[in-house]
Amino acid sequence: MKKWTILLSLVTLSLGLAACNETAKPVQEKDVTETSKLTLQEVYDKSMEASEELKSVKGTIDMKQTMSIPSEEMTFDIKSVMDMEYIIEPMQMHQKGTTTLMGVGEGGESQETDMETYITEDAMYVYEGSTAQWMKFPQEMVDQMMGATTQTDPTAQLKTLQEYLEQLKFEQDDDNYILTLEGSGEEFTSLVQNQVDEALQSLTGGENVNMDFTIHSVNYLVYIDKHTFQTNKLDMVIDMDMTMDGETINLKMDARTDFSKFNEVDEIVVPQEVIDSATEI
Repeated sequence: MKKWTILLSLVTLSLGLAACNETAKPVQEKDVTETSKLTLQEVYDKSMEASEELKSVKGTIDMKQTMSIPSEEMTFDIKSVMDMEYIIEPMQMHQKGTTTLMGVGEGGESQETDMETYITEDAMYVYEGSTAQWMKFPQEMVDQMMGATTQTDPTAQLKTLQEYLEQLKFEQDDDNYILTLEGSGEEFTSLVQNQVDEALQSLTGGENVNMDFTIHSVNYLVYIDKHTFQTNKLDMVIDMDMTMDGETINLKMDARTDFSKFNEVDEIVVPQEVIDSATEI
């Protein structure tokens, strides 16, 4: 069970046809007056250029997950709401929010836990509400987590979509280009596997971890600002099986992330009271 809990957290850290030379169609549900003639390839290239110049960002994450473990006849519903500030170089992060395990308490009550994390170049501090204690993790864990966390920035997410450009639905409203990818089956396995594999190798110090995926369905929805070409919204809905060491779980995940404060986060400072009270692990 512990193994799958760790893997689930890693997955938390990645998802009509439009040819690349076609312009975006106006969204049918809206009265679009500001239309652009840029093609999908042009929008993607400009967005990549903008993302490569990204220095910092704020993200608000709202995620629901259902994890089923047939071998243990167990199903968990988990809801997470997190606010995150992220500096890319040198990598720093502050994340705060709640994780709710649905219907597991006495009488079917839900269990809500406060979570908070600081990651800097030389330290990682984690607060878990059920223990009401700050923990400081060793340097090797910091290095591994930094390698895994870099997979969550908007630039990395855009790169994963590059090989699927011709399968994207390409639309626009007055403010955004809207990219949608829907599918299932083996051709979408790499979309998930590449991100999870890189995160796993970071956390295991390069050790090869074998995991098989079956993608039942995947839906990516990306909003790109028409003026800045920054990715300001990413919704991802996945239904998949993950198998490792002969054990399989089914994961249904609905993750919605809004990005803001592009290049406005100058520094992340760990409060002195956190440093003083933390227990070293």
